[in-house]
Amino acid sequence: MIVGESSTYNYQTVNKAVSLVLGGAKLIGTNSDLTGPTTTGIAPACRALISPIEMATGKKAYFIGKPNPLMMRTGLRMLDIHSDEAAMIGDRMDTDIVAGIETGLDTVLVLTGVTSREDIDLFPYRPRLVLGGVGDIVSER
Repeated sequence: MIVGESSTYNYQTVNKAVSLVLGGAKLIGTNSDLTGPTTTGIAPACRALISPIEMATGKKAYFIGKPNPLMMRTGLRMLDIHSDEAAMIGDRMDTDIVAGIETGLDTVLVLTGVTSREDIDLFPYRPRLVLGGVGDIVSER
């Protein structure tokens, strides 16, 4: 049973997921983000949506997306590059930046998502660079 982010999430969906998990299905989440940015503000993301299923079943989800180091290492292997040659660029300290750090990647936080400049101090780790957005990334040739 894989749970991701959805705009059609509802009570019937939760009930079906609970039934499947209680019937033996493994509970897998696409990512562990609690919230995500929208044009109207913050919305619940995968971790928030999977929580009722975990609570009702007593089963904990396994998250396959960031910050899962297995996903990061698999991506590096598929690209045939070493972590020294790659960077993690993201807008969240709690998933993107920690995933990069734990995988040995260079890290760049962009301030166009959930994490603000003031939020950085809430975490015990730091990105190497903080940029206003991905448009601030300059290509070196």
